[in-house]
Amino acid sequence: MNSVMTKQFYKQRSDFEKSCVTRDEKLTFPDGVDFSENIAYADDNKKAHRMDIFRPQNAKDTMLPVIINVHGGGLLLGNKEFNRYFCALLCKKGFLVYSIEYRLVPDCMIFDQLRDVFAAMDFIKKRVKPDGGDLSHVYMVGDSGGACLITYANAIQNSYKIAKAAGVKPSDLHVSALGLISGMFYTTKFDKIGLFLPKFLYGKNYKKTPFSKYVNPENKELVNSLAPAWLVTSHNDLLICDKEVIEV
Repeated sequence: MNSVMTKQFYKQRSDFEKSCVTRDEKLTFPDGVDFSENIAYADDNKKAHRMDIFRPQNAKDTMLPVIINVHGGGLLLGNKEFNRYFCALLCKKGFLVYSIEYRLVPDCMIFDQLRDVFAAMDFIKKRVKPDGGDLSHVYMVGDSGGACLITYANAIQNSYKIAKAAGVKPSDLHVSALGLISGMFYTTKFDKIGLFLPKFLYGKNYKKTPFSKYVNPENKELVNSLAPAWLVTSHNDLLICDKEVIEV
């Protein structure tokens, strides 16, 4: 079963990348944005460990608030290039934007993805001032699987118990708030995500691990560890947030 699912994951990833070509032909990169691409944030020469940087051209001598964007794709697919136009528009609003790449399932587990996010954050912390960013105003924005990642990354930063359960060392880059767009928060429900994905994300025997209680996004310890968060959804959102989570 694992080999069948793995092949399906890779097919979905390939189909997505092909669809991006058609999509990109219809979009235009906005004027007024300085753009640097494929900057390595780790020394392993891996394509998955690169980021893009966006800076407003009309803010040369201004310290800007910072957004770190983590792309979506269900943790299985997607890339920073898909969010390039979105990040450029955020930049036009007056932000210094870093858009990071990370490894994808089934090539790794979610804990490895979190390590990638923290490695990128550590790299950003070292260069944000020379880039013209304000360390006192750093925000993270993610969609779908990216929203899931930044939720857990932030909880790990703010809770020693969750960090220990995950076995992940967090970045010490302070994040003031989160923007969670169409978040893939539930990964273990009896649905098309929960039926197949958990063992790829958390490991075959994850239910016996200390992290198991935190796979529930309604876990009070998890929720109470988060920075202020802005949840974005819509009537047609395929991952529309449950009423209970919004109330939490």
